Amino acid sequence: MTETALRAAQAAGRVLMKFFLGKAENFREFKGRNDLVTSADLESCRIIKKHLKRSFPKHSFLFEEQEYSESNGSDYLWIVDPLDGTTFHNRGLPFFSVIIALQIRNRIELSLSYCPFTSDLFMSRRGKGSFQSNNRFHLYKRLQVSKTKQLEEAIIGYSYGKTESQAEQISQILKQLLPSCRALTRIAGSDIGYVASGACDAFLDNSSTPWDFAAAALMVREAGGKVTDFAGRGWHSGSQTILASNKILHSQILNIINTSNRDSSPNPTTS
Repeated sequence: MTETALRAAQAAGRVLMKFFLGKAENFREFKGRNDLVTSADLESCRIIKKHLKRSFPKHSFLFEEQEYSESNGSDYLWIVDPLDGTTFHNRGLPFFSVIIALQIRNRIELSLSYCPFTSDLFMSRRGKGSFQSNNRFHLYKRLQVSKTKQLEEAIIGYSYGKTESQAEQISQILKQLLPSCRALTRIAGSDIGYVASGACDAFLDNSSTPWDFAAAALMVREAGGKVTDFAGRGWHSGSQTILASNKILHSQILNIINTSNRDSSPNPTTS
């Protein structure tokens, strides 16, 4: 299953690079304010589904692009984001990834995030740890989240939501975080791998979906990190928000998120 997922991700990566380099025309359509789908998304879906379906025809599939999803009543569910970072990919920025997770009997057991531009591959298996490899640079290492203790030293990744209200909420949180941390970064699905590797200290998002973060949650936890929603509850596929970090900074960031949310709530009317 691991080898099949890897082959599917690499095949999709080659397709995404073809579009990225302008060797195929990339039509686009907006599903929402910050929710873009392109020809590259759909072709990546097709390639991944073909690889997985050929090897595991009785499994179920959950894709970001719902027309590729398929429920077969199986204990095995492949959860796929064929192109995380569609906007960046469409604009010629190299911050995009292929994300694949395998859920078995309602538990995520395998996850990978592949960045075709950099050749970085982040992979994890439940109970086996998280690893990063890069054939281009002959890199292979076990991942561990950062040991950063002070928020002012932290590099924090984020996503800006898919609706106007979600974007507004994130902007208020970032307004509180920016003076307190070293830097904010926005590099799509790569953020999660870099949180697991310790290069990035935390990541937050308020439009959580299984295809975006099922793989991420396992990857960061297997690297020794903590993954919750904004209320501090353990993240699961039904969660609407996510904070992934090393365990040291987690409560500090949650406090800022909750303070921001309280401050931006409408004042109660008085009679």
